[in-house]
Amino acid sequence: MAISVALPVYNGANYLREALESAVAQGPELAEIVVSDNRSTDATPDIVAEFARRDPRVRHERSETFLNQADNVSRSVRLCRHDWVQMLCHDDLLRPGAIAELARVIAGVAGADCALIAHQSCHLFADGHTHRHVDGAGKVETRADLMTGSVGAAITGYQVRPADTYLGEVMRRGAMPYLPAVTTAAVRRSAFLELGGFDPQWVHFDIFLWIRLLQRHAYVETPQHWTLTRVHAQQVAVLSRRNQRSYRDFQGFYDDFLPEARARYGLGFWASLKFRLKPLSQASAPLVVALHKGRPGEFFSQGFALPFWIWPQVMALTALNYFSERRRNAELWRHVPPSLTYE
Repeated sequence: MAISVALPVYNGANYLREALESAVAQGPELAEIVVSDNRSTDATPDIVAEFARRDPRVRHERSETFLNQADNVSRSVRLCRHDWVQMLCHDDLLRPGAIAELARVIAGVAGADCALIAHQSCHLFADGHTHRHVDGAGKVETRADLMTGSVGAAITGYQVRPADTYLGEVMRRGAMPYLPAVTTAAVRRSAFLELGGFDPQWVHFDIFLWIRLLQRHAYVETPQHWTLTRVHAQQVAVLSRRNQRSYRDFQGFYDDFLPEARARYGLGFWASLKFRLKPLSQASAPLVVALHKGRPGEFFSQGFALPFWIWPQVMALTALNYFSERRRNAELWRHVPPSLTYE
């Protein structure tokens, strides 16, 4: 089984070296590491060239024109030569044995028309602590703990979800299945290209494409944690919280997607209502973060960025989510303060 790693980057000299170190340390199942360089102006090209001299699997593919983020991520997948692609952001890490375990799962689902394999998120904070959920409970460890030994040491099961049927079952309950972020996803390149890659109109382009992918192909979710996702202030997710882009993104996507979903899956009144409320949860998220970080100015600026007619609903959700987040992160915050867990 030959697997590609797609690594899009723009001015990633701050963390790129560590990401590449974690990639070249993978075993023979990893056939290539494709770095789609979006015309970086820092030391990124020099770092990639250094690794390419060390390991012939590393390919530096510099774009001739500057691309938006979604298009550069799509480009990184498009440039890969193998059908299964593990995606990796320049600021994240592949754990030892991650690609070997991915190859084992791919072999196990052969013939299932699977196009997306998701593993669970594990966050890496600036002080070296990590946080993941194991058997439903939050677990605080360190980078050293998780980057020592192989992820394949503990063999765990995975679930194959049939195309479209599974998505419909979950949506009729007014919910969405767990969908991976970029770094926690492996995608079948041919299926990805069938859909045209990521849509640059969305900041949450990954989640919205996965929904479309699940309508056509089977989906596999594993409880394992194959990567570490670094939490820092320059993440796109952090930037999208600051200007309420996430709220507008989900509002726009559901406006477009829900009429089709109601007809396709027979969504009832309550399921449709829950989906209409989901953008409000996105709107409350940066307000909750501002409260936990003790930043009243940020709280009010985020609130005033929203349409005034949704303020009552958003404030009610903010109160509920504030206490829910406090309970959920109690163990984590004993080790890592909110200032680092949110950035």
